[in-house]
Amino acid sequence: MDHQSSIKRFFYLPRNAWVLTSTSAVWSIGAATANPYQTLYFSALGAQPFTVGLLIAYGTGITILSLLVGGYVADTWGRRRVIVVFSWVSVASALMYALVNSYYLLLVPLTLGSVANIYVPAFNSLMMDEIKPSDRIRGFSVFSAVNTAPSVFAPTIGGLLMGQLGMLDGLRIAFLLSALFGVIGVSLRMKMLEETYVVAPAEKHSLLAYSRESLTSGIRAARRSNPMVKKLLLYVTLAGIGTGLTSPFVSIYAVDYLRVSPVDYSIVVDLTGLATVVLMLAVVLLIQRLGARRSVLVASAAAPVSNVIFSQAKTTSGLMEWGVTGSIATALQTPSLASMQAETIPPTDRGRVLSIFSLLPALVSLPSQVAAGYLYSGVSPVAPFLVSVVPFVVAAVILYSARTVRAESGNGVSTERGNLTR
Repeated sequence: MDHQSSIKRFFYLPRNAWVLTSTSAVWSIGAATANPYQTLYFSALGAQPFTVGLLIAYGTGITILSLLVGGYVADTWGRRRVIVVFSWVSVASALMYALVNSYYLLLVPLTLGSVANIYVPAFNSLMMDEIKPSDRIRGFSVFSAVNTAPSVFAPTIGGLLMGQLGMLDGLRIAFLLSALFGVIGVSLRMKMLEETYVVAPAEKHSLLAYSRESLTSGIRAARRSNPMVKKLLLYVTLAGIGTGLTSPFVSIYAVDYLRVSPVDYSIVVDLTGLATVVLMLAVVLLIQRLGARRSVLVASAAAPVSNVIFSQAKTTSGLMEWGVTGSIATALQTPSLASMQAETIPPTDRGRVLSIFSLLPALVSLPSQVAAGYLYSGVSPVAPFLVSVVPFVVAAVILYSARTVRAESGNGVSTERGNLTR
């Protein structure tokens, strides 16, 4: 009984946090079937590497505008309405991916999926509203692990579909599965989710006015934040450059350049996900012992190592080494960065400042994604991964120079967080 009680306490999350966690877990089963192969789908539809970079950069540009609006509406509309409405927009994006028959038409689902990011600051804010400061390391670890666990082997479904039906038709079915599980997850979310942040009715404004107000209010909120928040903003910005250089071409590099079969690559993705889930649950005590800042620092050091390993990989086993290193970084960074953000950002500013945390990496990744397409096709397929080591290393140095500074919360209590969403 005591053992069962300990497990129950470990996995405990407040009701709304469990609603977001469980519905994200359901949705992730379908999403993980298709999302690892998004750029492979672009390529199968006829897009060349440079065009792939442009398409991803276009989506990033729309995401930037969406995050501007999202930070503002999270603090002025309340959390629930924003999350539910734009979760449905994301589901519509997956459905449109399954229906397009030309890479030119990818602009439609890319636009919908990017606009859906309006709900990211509200989602993250609601999680922080719900989880008590003393529970944040454990709570964010449990969220990430439970959110990921059901979809650990879903990428192999996508790999098998590609192997049996061909890359194009197989991924169309995968995106249909993504939309189907999205409908189930968001329907449950709409039924069960409650509001956590009630605001007074505000005067309606145009989209441009929301964007402008969100940007200026977010910048003001970030500027009055303590030095640790500013260091974290610089860290995630530099990491965004590295991510922009690498993420669009991981699957294309593995399948098209290394000639790893889609099924073998999907197994690598599965095992990486499994390792991440196990580590997220296993490292909670380690993170609590090291502290959030040191844990993020270790994760930041693992990022450039992971990309070097990827650039040297020639076989599936080499890709597995890359995946395990990335799992360690993800398991350490996700709950630690979330906890640092939650403790240093007052509740009244969370939506605005978290939008800046999402906005800055997106802003710098836009030119990085275009540059990645040029490097991949014009220099060498391995070039984006090697170049990305530089911003990742600089980000680690920036974080190492940071010192934890406690901030005043919105209610005057002195206290000491990347995205959690699906």
